[in-house]
Amino acid sequence: MSTVRVEPLSTREKMCFAVGEFCGVMTYDVLSLYANIFLLEVVKLTPLAATAVIFGSRVWDVLAYPLLIPVLDATRPNKWGKHKTWMVASTLIAIPSYVLGWYVPGIDSGVKVAWYLVFYSVFLVFQTAYTITHRTLLMYMTEVPAERDSATTYRVLCHMLSNLLAIVVHGQIVAAFGTTESASCVNSTISNTSTAVTADPETGYLVSAGTTAAIITIAVCATVFGVKEYTGSTVTDDDTSRGTLLKDIWEVCTFRPFADLVGVGMLSIFGTILQQWSIALAIQYAYGLEDQLQNLLLALLVASVLSVPVAALLLNRFGKKLVLAGYALLMMGVSVGLMYVPTRRLDVFLPVVCLGGAGITGPNYIPWTMVTDVADDFKIQKGKRRDMLVQTLYQTLYIAAVLLASVTSIVALEIGGYRTGSCTQPDSVAFTTRLLMSFIPAGAYLLSLVFLWRYQLTGDRLAANKAVLEERRTQQSADSGNTDKAAPQPSLAMKSHDLPDTRGPVQLTYFGPYGSFRFKLP
Repeated sequence: MSTVRVEPLSTREKMCFAVGEFCGVMTYDVLSLYANIFLLEVVKLTPLAATAVIFGSRVWDVLAYPLLIPVLDATRPNKWGKHKTWMVASTLIAIPSYVLGWYVPGIDSGVKVAWYLVFYSVFLVFQTAYTITHRTLLMYMTEVPAERDSATTYRVLCHMLSNLLAIVVHGQIVAAFGTTESASCVNSTISNTSTAVTADPETGYLVSAGTTAAIITIAVCATVFGVKEYTGSTVTDDDTSRGTLLKDIWEVCTFRPFADLVGVGMLSIFGTILQQWSIALAIQYAYGLEDQLQNLLLALLVASVLSVPVAALLLNRFGKKLVLAGYALLMMGVSVGLMYVPTRRLDVFLPVVCLGGAGITGPNYIPWTMVTDVADDFKIQKGKRRDMLVQTLYQTLYIAAVLLASVTSIVALEIGGYRTGSCTQPDSVAFTTRLLMSFIPAGAYLLSLVFLWRYQLTGDRLAANKAVLEERRTQQSADSGNTDKAAPQPSLAMKSHDLPDTRGPVQLTYFGPYGSFRFKLP
C-alpha cells in the first residue's frame, strides 16, 4: 500500500467512494421510517414494548461512537487498508443482523422484544463502525482539500439518492404484499371480521430486507475494490500534543461555535426525525390516505433530492447561516399547516408534503457543512487540530437527538391511546399524530433559530479563517520545498517514532493513550 498520493482522484474513484454511502443510509432510513409501524402493526408489540426496543437499540447507537473511536485508532494498517478492512468486517456482521431484524419469529411477545433489541442493537453498532470508517477513508484517499471537497459532493449526492432508493425499494416491495380481501382483522371493540390493511406483511418486509442487503453488498464491494487507501494520508498540523480524551471532549464541547451548532443541529434534526417517525401512522389515521402511503413517502423523498441543487445555489449566494434560518422558517410554516390539512384530501396534503420534503434538505444537509467550519475555527482559535473529535462528537449528539425523537413518537402514541393490532384507532391517536407532525417539531425549529442567532461563524469570519488556512498551506508547501526529504508526520495510530527535526537534533516522540512525550537526542 502506497504512502502518499500525488495525482488527483479520478471520477471513477469518487463514484466508488460515494456509493459506499448506500450501506449506512439506506438501512438507516428504512429503520427510521418503517421500524415504528413494523413493530406496532406487523409484530404486534405494544407501544411500550416497541419503545423498549427502539430506545435500547438507539442507546447502543449513541454509545457506539465514543466506544469505537479508540478501537479504530488502535487498529494497525495492513496491505488491504485499515479502513477498508473495518468496512468489510462491519458489513459482514451488519447485513445478517439487519435481515433478521425484519423477520417475525413465532415466539412469545417478551422473547420478541429481546429478539429485536439484540439484532437492532448489533446492526446499529456495526453500521456505526462502517459509517465512521467510510467517512474517514476520504482523509486517506488524498491530502488535497479540493479533491476531498469534490469527493464529498459525490457522497452527498449518493446520500440523497440512497434516501430515495430506500423508499422505492422497501416501500414498493412491502406494498406488493399488501392489501387483500380475505384476511381478517379483529378490532379491540368488536368481534366481527373486516377487511385487513395488510395480507402478508411479514414476507414483504423480509423480501425488502434481502433486496436492500444485496444492494448495499454491491455498494460496499465497489468502494473496497474501487478506492485505494494510502497510509500517508494523515492529518498534518503543528500540534502534536494530545491530552486526555475527557479533556479534549470538554474543550471541544465548551467551544462556543460548536455548542451553538449542536443546539441548531439537534433541535432541527429532532423536528425532522419526529416527523419522519410519525408520518406513516399519520397518513393512515390522521389524514385517511393509507392507500397512498408509499406514493406519498416517495413524493417526499423526490422533493428532497430535487431540492439539493437549489440549496447549494442558495448557500453560495446568501451564506449558510441565512439559508438555514430560511429553511427553519419554511419548516415551521409547513409543520403548522399539517395540523389543519383536512382528512382524505390528497390534493391538499400532497403539495404540503412536497414542500416539506424540500424543506428538510436544510436541517439534513446544511449543519453538516458547518461542522468543518467549526473544526477549522477551533484549529485557528485554539492552535490545535481536533477534526475527528469534532466530527465524532457532533455525530454522537446527532444520534442522541434521533433517539429522543423516536422515543418521543412512540411514548406519545401510548399516551394517545394507540391500540395494538386494531384495524381502527380512536380519534385521540389521529390528534396525537397530527401534534407529532405539526406543533411539536415547529417548536423545535423555533428554538433552533435562537442557537442559530448566537452562532458566531458569519461570512466575514469564515472568509478570514479561509485566508489564514490558505496562508498556512502556502507556507507549509514552501517550507517542504526547501527540504530534501519531508519529515514523516505523526498520527494517532503511532506509538513510537524517531522524527527527524530539520532545525536541529532528532526528536523522539511517544504518542500514547494519555498524552505525548518528546525528547531531543543529541
